[in-house]
Amino acid sequence: MAERIRSERRQASKDRVPSVAPGQAIVYTRYAEEKSVVMNPDDFHRLATLDGDLAELASNRIPISDLTLEALQLEAAPGTPIEEPAEIEAILGL
Repeated sequence: MAERIRSERRQASKDRVPSVAPGQAIVYTRYAEEKSVVMNPDDFHRLATLDGDLAELASNRIPISDLTLEALQLEAAPGTPIEEPAEIEAILGL
């Protein structure tokens, strides 16, 4: 899994950084390699929240039941597709 976004706070009087409008970013490069990105604080906080939400969703996997595994195996097996609900229920023993 990817590393979560971390941030470091610095005083604006120490490092001169331009203001960035919402929805935009400034990418700083050196020798054609991206070194850093400056973005609007609202965009950054939204991105960090989405990153946290995505990490939580990825770690909370729903367990797959035996019935679901059997259905996936039957679905992946070559042959004539079964589309009638009654036939599917009979195969799965429902």
